Amino acid sequence: MLRKNRLPINTNRKRRISLKNVAWGFLLWLVATLLFRFWGHLFLIPEHKPLLFVTFLMGIPLITAATYPYYYFMKIPGHKLTLTAIQIAVPGMFLDIFSMIFFSNVFPNLHNDSLPYFAAWLLWAYSLILITGIPLKRKRV
Repeated sequence: MLRKNRLPINTNRKRRISLKNVAWGFLLWLVATLLFRFWGHLFLIPEHKPLLFVTFLMGIPLITAATYPYYYFMKIPGHKLTLTAIQIAVPGMFLDIFSMIFFSNVFPNLHNDSLPYFAAWLLWAYSLILITGIPLKRKRV
């Protein structure tokens, strides 16, 4: 029943946070953090620009492989892709605040000169995650 000038009482529009999505985002953050902690010094070398370029390029297939199969196996409908991508990205974005603050402790193998490149790579990776949340097919009106 509609009340005058108000929305229906039960709209059935639920916007819940999926703990599975958040957990997947945390797992991705953990794997990436460990990767950079133990092997980042091998591919995040400020003086080696071509290698930095390749490192950024490799983010595309890595993020694609970490998101699209997840969407498929979790049966995420197109209209929920954006919310799912946000829920995957935000845990890592939040935790990387502390990774940046305590950079030399979290990433002892990385030189301080690599910090801007690392921060740029993080922005790149999180942007890619968010872009995967844009549905590929548009609804026809």
